[in-house]
Amino acid sequence: MFTDDADSDLRKLADDPQFPHRAAAQRAVRFRATGDVADLLAVQDDPHPCGMTDMIFALAAWKRPWLNWVPMPSEAIITLANDVGASRAKGEQVVATELGLSSAEPASAITACRRVIGPIAIGIAEFPPPDIRVPLRSGRYQVWRYDGEEPVPAVPAPSPAAIQVLHEAGGEPWASPLSGHAQAAPLGKLSLEDLLGMLAHLPGPPPTRRWQILATSTPTYWYRLMQPWICLGILHHRADEPWPTSTRREVLSDLALGVEDWVADSALFALVTAAYLDPAARDEVRGLVRTRLDAAVAANRLVTIEQSLATLMLLTPGCRRDDKAVATAAISRANPDGEGERPAPPKKRRFWQRG
Repeated sequence: MFTDDADSDLRKLADDPQFPHRAAAQRAVRFRATGDVADLLAVQDDPHPCGMTDMIFALAAWKRPWLNWVPMPSEAIITLANDVGASRAKGEQVVATELGLSSAEPASAITACRRVIGPIAIGIAEFPPPDIRVPLRSGRYQVWRYDGEEPVPAVPAPSPAAIQVLHEAGGEPWASPLSGHAQAAPLGKLSLEDLLGMLAHLPGPPPTRRWQILATSTPTYWYRLMQPWICLGILHHRADEPWPTSTRREVLSDLALGVEDWVADSALFALVTAAYLDPAARDEVRGLVRTRLDAAVAANRLVTIEQSLATLMLLTPGCRRDDKAVATAAISRANPDGEGERPAPPKKRRFWQRG
């Protein structure tokens, strides 16, 4: 029934007077054209939801960052790790023993680099304000701490059984946040300790063909993708608890406003997914995304997750005109040639290496 052309498929549904969800398809077409989240939300809030409306939502999400794929990491240290990993995949003998960054980058990026390259000493020239090591809000749940310059997991390592569940549930991208949420249900059966442990210890990818191929070009991408999957799993943790007083809400909110890291926007992605599913969560989630984005925009330095946060803001239910203005301006600064909501990677930091 459907092809690889989501726009064409949606137009056919929207133009079919016999299609029972024609109005939802029309809103999906408008979302694809304008990016107005109100149209996407109207698909989710269809008065007669069913598997077909979920499919329309997925077609609307097709090939859109965060809706269908996690933005590629853009840190300088990740560029280096991908280069080294790709060279080794070609059989080249590349040894790196020491490298330095002109300024700090997220703890998850540094850890992902070491997962690909191996143990390596990393020197950081400066931690310009606002200090990347300081959370926006100190909460009960944090997965990173710093020993001077060095990021260190603040939680125990996960169990091998938990990693196996992650590989089975999160080995592929999601068609949409809604389908991703459903697919992440097995992760929600894990202990909170295992879920938080995987966020910081970054277990390696599944031994599947997809990740064998990506290992030859972008071996760090698994580590960027796995954290949102885990955060979707946290959305299932103790699902019987009422959302306002739930552990899952507290955990994700604390991580979202924790240290500047991939974990923060991964937690926000899960919260945005919760907002699509639960109208009562929408006001608070919109405020959390805006708080994190405002902090990134106000920083007088490069924030590598800023464009990711701006993209999430535009996809957040209840996104207001002022939210959209801030997010659009952030994307435009990084993408002056104009590619709509498809932000180009931010300017890379300088790095040096020895070895």
